[in-house]
Amino acid sequence: MTVEPRDPELDCVGALIQDARGRVFVQRRTAERRLLPGIWDIVGGHLEPGETPAQALAREIEEETGWVLRETVALIADWQWEYDGVVRRELDYLVTVDGDLTAPRLEVGKHDATAWVGPDDLELLMVGRTDGDRRLLDIVGRAVRCTVTDRLRLEPVTTGHAADLHAVQADPWVAEWYDGAWSYDEAKARAAWFEDQWRADGVSKWLAYRRTGELVGRGGLSCLAPDNPLVAAIASVLPASVAEVWRRDRLEVGWALTAQGRGHGYAAEIGRAGLDLAFGKVGAAAVVAFTEQHNQASRAVMARLGMRFAGEFTAEGLREGAAGVVPDAAFALCVIGPDVR
Repeated sequence: MTVEPRDPELDCVGALIQDARGRVFVQRRTAERRLLPGIWDIVGGHLEPGETPAQALAREIEEETGWVLRETVALIADWQWEYDGVVRRELDYLVTVDGDLTAPRLEVGKHDATAWVGPDDLELLMVGRTDGDRRLLDIVGRAVRCTVTDRLRLEPVTTGHAADLHAVQADPWVAEWYDGAWSYDEAKARAAWFEDQWRADGVSKWLAYRRTGELVGRGGLSCLAPDNPLVAAIASVLPASVAEVWRRDRLEVGWALTAQGRGHGYAAEIGRAGLDLAFGKVGAAAVVAFTEQHNQASRAVMARLGMRFAGEFTAEGLREGAAGVVPDAAFALCVIGPDVR
């Protein structure tokens, strides 16, 4: 991505350095630091006079770790924080670097420990904090759940993505399969719900952008609640042994593409990323996908992902030739395990 020119109101930049496992590099500030002593932080700092954000990112990464900036993947956060009565604006970017990731070169006197943080390690960001401010934890959490594929950048949906989520659901093709477009307030509420699911379940929905920045859709995993009627309906179709292991995590993978995102294989790319998350970090034994019986496009994606047709069940949804939602629409169900990918 292109890093924007310097904004005169911008004070700091942060580098969310990601490794091959999707973890983010953090380092502990020494107890002698005047500003935020003893807390875990990401790489970054203040812009120097005349410096652009891109230049500051590269300089701070080299100064604090010895690594070299390879790619700026995405802007993760544009936020403000206050210390000693001074408010500072910071831009935090997800980046990749070149160098030996096992041997960062810490600045003497500034940092005294390092760690790679994944979804299960986020509370480390609160160690040493006395103000209870969890915003950096949330930013790092967003970064560790961001996935980059060959052609797409998949960002975990948060409340800050409400406008883009609204745009996806306003696409006529998407709206057709969701019985109409969502209002902005509905999209905002769904975005907040997706964000909560990331925190609670470690899986949820991404918004999908081309690596060049254009919004093309959404997708990812859903963890169905144990009491969701769909769980019983799905389990009744699956072979008993598969149903038993699927019920442990109750994961469903899905996708929805806008007009400019269709016809490029992006749905399968999103689906593969979801399956990688399910069978990698989550350790799931089985994942399902389902769609209305007549949605041949989505069924074709399931086949390309190597998913096996398991059967059909009925639930509230769309029926070909009928107007609106019906209570007993036919759904095609597919399933896959980690050994089938």
